[in-house]
Amino acid sequence: MNGRRRTSQAADPPVWKKEDIRAIIQEANYQVLVSVADNLGAALKNKGLTTSQIRNVFGEVKRLQSRYDANRLLMLKPKLAYMGARAGQGGKELQRVLSEAIDQIFAGNPDKDTQQKRFQRMVDFFEAILAYHKAYGGRS
Repeated sequence: MNGRRRTSQAADPPVWKKEDIRAIIQEANYQVLVSVADNLGAALKNKGLTTSQIRNVFGEVKRLQSRYDANRLLMLKPKLAYMGARAGQGGKELQRVLSEAIDQIFAGNPDKDTQQKRFQRMVDFFEAILAYHKAYGGRS
């Protein structure tokens, strides 16, 4: 060797891209939704995120589903940041993907009806992530 030590191994390949989230939220591409949710569910389980940690955020999303409020949805981003800081690598990954999904809901300054449709796709995506996480043996 040339005197340098390897300090880290190669990073894991990303399980999602911004383009994937745009396709899911803005274009209603459910094929991409299922594929990304599958990969993300496995990755979150492997990064130690628990079902309880996911459900804490999921509960707030479900409350918003029954009564959509754009401001409350935006306020979910600070809650995600807090969860990401406390829940390790898995929490940070979930924070990044859901924050991107929220950004895609509001991309292009859509009207309220479009926002609600996009939000519903985010809910579907989040439900799929949770289901795959559990299917891969995510602990409670």
